Amino acid sequence: MWIVMNDSYVSIVQDRTNDSGVVVRARVREDLGNLFPEHVNDVIETDNSDYRFRLFLDKEFVAQVVRYRVLDIDYPNFKDSVKESWRKSAYTRIWQVMYEVQDRFTPSNWFKSYR
Repeated sequence: MWIVMNDSYVSIVQDRTNDSGVVVRARVREDLGNLFPEHVNDVIETDNSDYRFRLFLDKEFVAQVVRYRVLDIDYPNFKDSVKESWRKSAYTRIWQVMYEVQDRFTPSNWFKSYR
């Protein structure tokens, strides 16, 4: 699962060694600290995988953190809530790619999409 928040971008997958755990992975160390500040000292860094930074956490705990982040949303426009210019630029690129996917799969474009 990818989760994009205004101060963090993470990938969450099942922990292969712990049925009740997940691995929260990030490309930027600070993203894990922004989301899980109490675990900032537990971040593992590795050069051997596509996500350089990771935390091994309890699945219920991660779900609760994400739930609270959703409940704290107070902005009407996500991109405008992103403070860092480098992050806003990256997210805008993601937005653009997904906009193109949406455009490709709208009913008026379906015939063109399957050629």
